[in-house]
Amino acid sequence: MCRIAGQVSLHADADCKRSNVAAMTLAMQHGGPDGEGQFLGDKNSVCFGHRRLALIDISADGAQPMTDFNGNYTITFNGEIYNYKILKVELQALGYLFKNQSDTEVILTAYAHWGTAAFARFNGMFAFALYDQKLQKVYLVRDQSGMKPLYYQIKDKGLLFASEIRAFRKIGINKESPDWKILFLSFGFIPEPATILDEVLMLPKASFLEWNIEAESAKIETYIQPEKQTYVTDLEEAKQLIRQSFSKAVQQHLIADAPVGLFLSGGIDSSIIALEAAQFKGSGLHTLSLTFDDLNFDESKYQLTIASRIGSRHHPLNLNQKTFNTQAESILQAMDQPSADGINTWFVAQLAKKQGLKAVLSGLGGDELFGGYPSFKRIRFLKRLKKTLPKFAIKLFQKFPKKAYQKLAYLSLQSPVGYYLSLRGYFVPDQIAIILNIPVKKVWQTINSFNYMVIEESDPYLFAAKLEQDLYMKNQLLHDSDMMGMQHGIEIRMPFLDTEFIQTVNSIHPSIRFNKKLVKGLLIKSYEDLLPKEIWNRRKKGFSFPMQKWLKTNPITTNLKASKNPSIASFTRLFLKGKLHWSKMLTLYFVNS
Repeated sequence: MCRIAGQVSLHADADCKRSNVAAMTLAMQHGGPDGEGQFLGDKNSVCFGHRRLALIDISADGAQPMTDFNGNYTITFNGEIYNYKILKVELQALGYLFKNQSDTEVILTAYAHWGTAAFARFNGMFAFALYDQKLQKVYLVRDQSGMKPLYYQIKDKGLLFASEIRAFRKIGINKESPDWKILFLSFGFIPEPATILDEVLMLPKASFLEWNIEAESAKIETYIQPEKQTYVTDLEEAKQLIRQSFSKAVQQHLIADAPVGLFLSGGIDSSIIALEAAQFKGSGLHTLSLTFDDLNFDESKYQLTIASRIGSRHHPLNLNQKTFNTQAESILQAMDQPSADGINTWFVAQLAKKQGLKAVLSGLGGDELFGGYPSFKRIRFLKRLKKTLPKFAIKLFQKFPKKAYQKLAYLSLQSPVGYYLSLRGYFVPDQIAIILNIPVKKVWQTINSFNYMVIEESDPYLFAAKLEQDLYMKNQLLHDSDMMGMQHGIEIRMPFLDTEFIQTVNSIHPSIRFNKKLVKGLLIKSYEDLLPKEIWNRRKKGFSFPMQKWLKTNPITTNLKASKNPSIASFTRLFLKGKLHWSKMLTLYFVNS
């Protein structure tokens, strides 16, 4: 896990490139505290920068940017390739030599042999830029789930890229997108590929951007092609596949030459990871948990159940309102792009750093893969409703006094995003128009014109899974995990998003994968001999804390109550009366700033 940046141009001189890239990497030094490096190509057209968080081959041999044996290819790389040892053995059998123990060198060698076809072979979380000196091309590449960010701008016949938006701001790119506030108030995040900055975009997941230096042109391609699915239909076979594949995923995610731990919330996903990890790490495993005095949020009982069972070195942090208030402003400023979530990750990442860890495993992805959210059951009703009612009638829902009905107006959107916003949306278009003092027609046009996704799944559970993975998980959970982890120099790894494990899960028929009677039933049944019943046989709490209470006396709320925007002040008063969710308050904070 690191931070990367670069500039590619035939026009900007070498000193300008070096200066820009140095400034961009400096702005992201929190994400790479172990070293920095810079590369300038022989024709001065390419400049790469790198901030290092050393986890695999932590010696100087693993420093970046890295150039291959023959001087043909150079890379600046953020992330991890979990199957790099397997690929290395394969490449060695083909006659390739290696001079260090890093996964970075494996990427270079794999590209030297397979070209862009190598990208689909990588099982990991990654974002990298690779310079092919022979072809005079630069490739920007992003992992299959979108775990690692990679922003870019194409302007003035040149290419700029970086791991964070703040890197662009550091060199004077500050013009904001005219649409970001509308999107943010709708979603609670800014959906990819849009960003807060005008003309700066996020590279799509499972894609690469090819920049032709001499032609000064770009094209984006997806490196993963969907295959015709043959489903596993036997429950016992499915359970065995899940168990074997996930055990392998956890083992690979523990690979590091630096201390690794895991977030233990006390829920199903993190508990299963802990049980698997203990088989490989034993009692040396570090587990980290947040605890609360408020029993409505505290899960220390379940955390200790698992920690005691595996004999981990357990590190609980009792989080209180005073600690939150002290750090609240710093947390929100660390978000890089506005988000209405992620605060919990800040504190566990901070705890990991205090314990001397460099990487931690997280249970993120389990709910999206196995149907852990209410959306998986509600989507069938929404589909029937949209099919039954005319568009004009659906739009009238936002006029209903009951908040539960207002978001149903989003079903009038043509894109599948309408289902998502009906389930998880924040403010409805009428409210957004009032907050931003713009015509409501403008709000609808902006949301409707944005090209989000195409979902071809007819099965409602698969439809919901795609919706949750490509919107909520990718744009909110993964973004927040990366940003909050890297603020403390902590790499957050997600075994549930292991490429091979996802393929295994997708190979199981929906009727088995999604248990209608027991939420996440397949995952639970796959581990029923290891997972204590008290962990899964209870109401799901989620990874949250008493924000509704804590924000009421926080200066953030005091300032919003005094906002010059009467709509924001009015919504703040609703929050203080308990009639507005705290996450909406955070969206108002960013819009008001």
